[in-house]
Amino acid sequence: MIVHKRIVGMLVLFNVLLLVFIFRLAYVQLVGTHHISKYDVDLVEESIKQRTKKFILHSGRGYFTDRHGESLHMDYYPSLILFPFLKEQQWPATQLANILNINPLTMIEAVEMANEPIVFEVHGKRRKLTIEEMKKINELKIPGVYAHYVQERVENIAPHLIGVVGENVEEVKRRYGTQVENGTISIHSEIGVSGMERSFDPFLISQGHSALSYFVDNLNRPLFGFDVRYSAPADPYHPTEVVTTIDKEIQTYVTNVLKEEGFTSGGAVILDAKTNDLLSLVSFPTFNVHFPFDQGAKNQMVTANTPGSIFKIVVAAAAIDLNLVTKFDLFDCSKNMYGDKEDVRQLGKLTFQESFSQSCNYTFTLLANELLKKDKDILETYAKKLGLVDKVGWIGDVYRLEDIAHFPEEEVGTIIIDDADIGDSYAIAQTAIGQKNVRLTPLAVANMLATIARGGEKKQVRSASKIKYENGTTVVEFPSQSLESDEQISSYTAMRLQELLRSVVKLEKGTAYSSLQKSPYSVAGKTGTAQKGLNNEEHSHWFAGYFPANNPKYVMVIVDLDHQSGTIKTMKAYEKIVQFLFNYENKNKTLHSREFHNYLNQATDRT
Repeated sequence: MIVHKRIVGMLVLFNVLLLVFIFRLAYVQLVGTHHISKYDVDLVEESIKQRTKKFILHSGRGYFTDRHGESLHMDYYPSLILFPFLKEQQWPATQLANILNINPLTMIEAVEMANEPIVFEVHGKRRKLTIEEMKKINELKIPGVYAHYVQERVENIAPHLIGVVGENVEEVKRRYGTQVENGTISIHSEIGVSGMERSFDPFLISQGHSALSYFVDNLNRPLFGFDVRYSAPADPYHPTEVVTTIDKEIQTYVTNVLKEEGFTSGGAVILDAKTNDLLSLVSFPTFNVHFPFDQGAKNQMVTANTPGSIFKIVVAAAAIDLNLVTKFDLFDCSKNMYGDKEDVRQLGKLTFQESFSQSCNYTFTLLANELLKKDKDILETYAKKLGLVDKVGWIGDVYRLEDIAHFPEEEVGTIIIDDADIGDSYAIAQTAIGQKNVRLTPLAVANMLATIARGGEKKQVRSASKIKYENGTTVVEFPSQSLESDEQISSYTAMRLQELLRSVVKLEKGTAYSSLQKSPYSVAGKTGTAQKGLNNEEHSHWFAGYFPANNPKYVMVIVDLDHQSGTIKTMKAYEKIVQFLFNYENKNKTLHSREFHNYLNQATDRT
């Protein structure tokens, strides 16, 4: 009897478990197929993925080009795609090789080694096809052999500006919850992590990739014959293209020169003096895209650093505006910056202009003390007039998106003078020469030089001009914008500052005379050396200037944040880049001249 009850109990339990199992199975297959478990797994999608092999032709994510339409971080061109199932069939490799003028064995060996679809390479590099080759290959209609445009990620030549992307399912859901729900964006889409990739992400995120795909069995053998399908979103608008203001040729040259000169920390920024558009931005240490959060990820050109004597420009602007100096005033530049001892550099009695060109510390600490007696906020006021303590990168609202920034990691400058510093000549002296609490970004310094070069007109710095749809129509334009501020220096003060900046290179004893006075462009600018670290054991060296001095086209700031005494990496790099830009400008003029003459000749022939 007891045994009978146990058997009945076990049968009842077994049936209950079976019913639970059947119910669960029915739920999975009929109800929860698209949203199972707490991880919201789509079983249908995952089962298709498991049996599908794909070759991605284009991720669908937007991309960046330079001002001339040249790609900055990826390429997209006709390529030969070979599928691994070719090894299981006879295929006309010789006929294909004849089109490409190569040995057929190289293709056969590539297929034999492949477990996934591959892009055919020669000597480790993709074999780019011509349009004619692509047409001939596809006319052969060989299953498993396809000629198609394929995206290739190449070296990002402006990584600190453009930034990097990565996968983050939770962040995709947070940013694009509605689009994920309606299926227009996949939770596995790459999103921007830093730089313009991050700030422009709503315009760049993929709306679906284009791919070649085929189904396989559990042994990875193709199903449905050898049928390969092409799939792409029915969307004429994506991927989008961000047209930057960067010049790829200039960017590449600047990067190489700084590497040659041994830069390990620092970089360079170049602006168009008239439009304030960014032409080049290079930062060291080098960005490692595989480790986007290591020390090389920091964009030093938008990071606030101690500027040294570059800050004397601010003191000079205030002194000129308040009529503290005349051309005939003399300053004892044999004294140290505090005026209580002899200086290592015995410069003698110097005028205001000579003091600026030779970077006499005593003159500017004396003037700063006089200025702060009149107004304790005077230096910050003039720093603001010159655009040094605000974000200077382009920022604005685009459609319903607020505060789209071209430089999302940009820091603001600081000129901190505590109440305790007022009356402390030592603290004021340190501030006057760009030490103590003074911190400026190289981008803001470049913007200050551009402001002076334009006679006091302040503008935001643009790094992109527009975003275009795939069909060529414009989605967004980024207009030139003034830097929001009611205050700016007068045209007279700008003119006087231009004279001072020119003297640094023009006068024989100027700090940049030996390096730049023979440059093909006349240069105006300012050197700066700063001490940093707890014991002032580290140094940085700056040169900020514009050229040609009489009709500015370029503004350039170079900073070496790992400056070693006795080296002049900054000035050597500056000299080489000025020479390059001179040659580059003349080369373009020659090309335009030839095109114009050809046009005239053709017009003459027609008439």
